Amino acid sequence: MKKITIKPEHPWLQVDFAELFDFRWVFWMLIVRDIKLRYKQTFLGVAWVVLQPLLTALLFTVVFGRMIKVPSDGLPYALFAFCGLVPWLLFSQSLQRASNSLVGDMRLITKVYFPRIYIPLSATFGVVIDFLIALALLFLLMGFYGQPISPHIFFLPVATLVLFAFSSGINLLFSSFNVYYRDFKHMVPFLVQLWMYASPLVYSGTMIPERFRLLYSLNPVAGIIDAFRWSILGTTAFPYFSFSVATIAATVLLGGGILVFRKIEHSFADII
Repeated sequence: MKKITIKPEHPWLQVDFAELFDFRWVFWMLIVRDIKLRYKQTFLGVAWVVLQPLLTALLFTVVFGRMIKVPSDGLPYALFAFCGLVPWLLFSQSLQRASNSLVGDMRLITKVYFPRIYIPLSATFGVVIDFLIALALLFLLMGFYGQPISPHIFFLPVATLVLFAFSSGINLLFSSFNVYYRDFKHMVPFLVQLWMYASPLVYSGTMIPERFRLLYSLNPVAGIIDAFRWSILGTTAFPYFSFSVATIAATVLLGGGILVFRKIEHSFADII
């Protein structure tokens, strides 16, 4: 009798790009749903997309720019802070949404088949509109202050690509772990707050003492924010080391996040 061995069509180390393409409409549907739910039954609706970065930048300007008088590389502090907020808001907002996305969509996971990886990724790309609006507000703010756009603006797409890759990798890992360990849901807000102060949102990387410069550069978000400021505002020199760290971290985390997700996604429906 001939022996028949049944094996999965695609091992967990391999990503089925054809399947992802076939289900691309699900990805788009999840992104649209995330955007609609975010502002459903809110008094100001999508106005929060504009108000949140503006009010945060205003608070930073009053506290750190006027009261504490933190240096801002010779730029208006509001402009300096807002430029750092643009990449930070995308990272922090997507992380907080994606970390609990699989648990939040447990009914969808247990009843319908589609590539599960689209759930945390939709939380990342669901803030694209917020990111683009914040970027447009930044350019308007530059016009208000008479600040010219840096000649390094061509590098902005590269910095943005690294930002999305890093955010996607972190989100895949955290959303996967949260299925098994629900502590991650409570840990993420605390982690985001600590990460914010470890990143150059309210201060310039040039303020970091030399003995702490290596530790500062090991924070991938710091390299991304510094690259954003260099490409848009033209501040200081290009952060070669910190941005290289950010690029390597984004590549490793994205690849590792996909591999971990692929390995354990078959058990999501049973555990959730």
